Amino acid sequence: MNQPAQTGKSASYGSKRFRSRSFKEALEFYVFISPWFIVFILLGLIPLLYGLYLSFTNYAGFNMDRLVYVGFDNYRKVFTDNDAMYSLGRTIFFTVIMVPASIVLGFLLAVLLNQNIKGIGIYRTLFFIPSIIPVVAVGTMWRSLFVEDGVINNLLLQLGLQPVDWLGYDYAIYPLFIMLLWGVGGGILIYLAGLKGVSKDLYEAAAIDGATTVQRFAKITIPLVTPVLFFQFIMSIIGSLQIFVQPILLAANSNSLLSTPIRPNYVYSVHAFQQIFAYGRFGYGLALLWVLFIMILALTVVVFSTSKLWVFYEVDQGGK
Repeated sequence: MNQPAQTGKSASYGSKRFRSRSFKEALEFYVFISPWFIVFILLGLIPLLYGLYLSFTNYAGFNMDRLVYVGFDNYRKVFTDNDAMYSLGRTIFFTVIMVPASIVLGFLLAVLLNQNIKGIGIYRTLFFIPSIIPVVAVGTMWRSLFVEDGVINNLLLQLGLQPVDWLGYDYAIYPLFIMLLWGVGGGILIYLAGLKGVSKDLYEAAAIDGATTVQRFAKITIPLVTPVLFFQFIMSIIGSLQIFVQPILLAANSNSLLSTPIRPNYVYSVHAFQQIFAYGRFGYGLALLWVLFIMILALTVVVFSTSKLWVFYEVDQGGK
């Protein structure tokens, strides 16, 4: 007669024990991740929000006594400043060229490096090494090649040709493209990981059905690595819009960076850097950077919203 009551008590006790255990596990989880959150809040979120606040002021350095709230004046100035618009145009031009070029080159090289041939590991290493060399060392090396009396111009003279002002206004963008495309090795590794995840059974089945190499590449390889291409597309857009160090290293006269616009590769981040550290216009410079942040965020949202039209997730398709 008392068995149902005992069963009810056991179930109630088990439920309480389960909730207690779940609470304990959740508490342990938050305790373990709390150091990261504390560091992020102190060194990331608070400075970020403080910078947003300063972008609405006339802050010009360490003197806070003269701090005046100017509303959206700094943001309006961004779109009326000729140098800002010029640098933004150069940055957009660079991004439009660099993003597809780096993705196509990196992916095609990864396809070639995905072959099972003798010594392929050596080739993979050679292509990957440039991506792990410090950017300052890379910039210095390429600058030594493209300066007026550099290796490339000396080679042109040896061939009886006229030297070229590679770092001047007309040609400076090309050494920048070459230097950055030389370091696509990091992306190649990501593409290789995606290519390794494509089942060989699919290729064998397609070959039996008479599909050519090009058809297998277009119908199997590309669709199944679109998640990797999507990731690289996002990261390439962000990196290209934020480019900063490389244009400085390839400037015709890097010593004049803090006082004179380096027009050939005068990208948006360099303009913001100058406004803050050369001219002391911290409020305006921070407004420039927040505009860049909003641009990147908006582009990222747009790309994510369109990803369902061209990104193929095999797991999702298999579950339908």
